[in-house]
Amino acid sequence: MPAPKTPAKTKPHRINRVAIDGTLDHFSRIKISVREKGHNAEPFELRIAQKESMREYVECHNPACFNGGISLGDILREMAAARQEEFIGTSFCTGLEGDPDATTALGSAQDSVAEEPEPHPSCATRFEIEASIRFR
Repeated sequence: MPAPKTPAKTKPHRINRVAIDGTLDHFSRIKISVREKGHNAEPFELRIAQKESMREYVECHNPACFNGGISLGDILREMAAARQEEFIGTSFCTGLEGDPDATTALGSAQDSVAEEPEPHPSCATRFEIEASIRFR
């Protein structure tokens, strides 16, 4: 009898808050470039030149990373609050590397074996961001 198939791991659904919270209403023009860098990261560059193309979150493309990426929405909200028109900086991936379902057995042979999640190292991917916006 064949082993049952395990369901494919899905990424959590992320709401595009920057599109609905009014942040983009402050801008007349937007230009953003995001480059993904780091060990195991795919060479990746995202360019956004229209407000309608703006997204809240940029996913990490490191195959060993889970739940990773950066929030562009947070950066734009900070820029809008400070009326900052230019941003050049680096953000680090918020994800972890390794199998998210991996566990280690704890306890002695006499005790019932408890399982605890293994610690995971932080993802080493970074995102180089250049943003230029103009306010209304």
